Amino acid sequence: MASDNKWYPPELAPQEQLQPQVQPLPAYPYAAGHPPAAQVQQHPVTVSPWGRLGAYLLESLLITVTLVVGWLIWAAIIASQGQTPAKRILGHRVVMQDTGQTAGFARMFWVRGLLAGLVASVAIPITLGILLFMPFWDKTNQNLWDKVSGTRVVPS
Repeated sequence: MASDNKWYPPELAPQEQLQPQVQPLPAYPYAAGHPPAAQVQQHPVTVSPWGRLGAYLLESLLITVTLVVGWLIWAAIIASQGQTPAKRILGHRVVMQDTGQTAGFARMFWVRGLLAGLVASVAIPITLGILLFMPFWDKTNQNLWDKVSGTRVVPS
């Protein structure tokens, strides 16, 4: 079938001039075919501030009910999937802000858990707990430990 939607025998088919389609190479450091993350998703879908608050409260409840040890084991098992126990139950996932890829175990434990946790443990008492509600005024619904670790919480 030719471009004019008619059938022709192969020897009588009209010859179309095929123009090679050349695409310019992207600027360094982006891989070919992959635009910068900022161009891919200007306004990514993130979990609402109420969803973030619910996850925080559920996390506190789970830590208490499992006597901390159970929560730590559960969290260690699923951290490589960018989740904590409450995020798993609520269908949330932590992703890297710049690439959108799921945060791995190291990012979840070392950067988000320990480093950002230390920053938050100092900053939250200084602000009398006001920083806990940061997702309510932040345009990307991020809290302090998201900003420090370069992550976002998105629906799974």
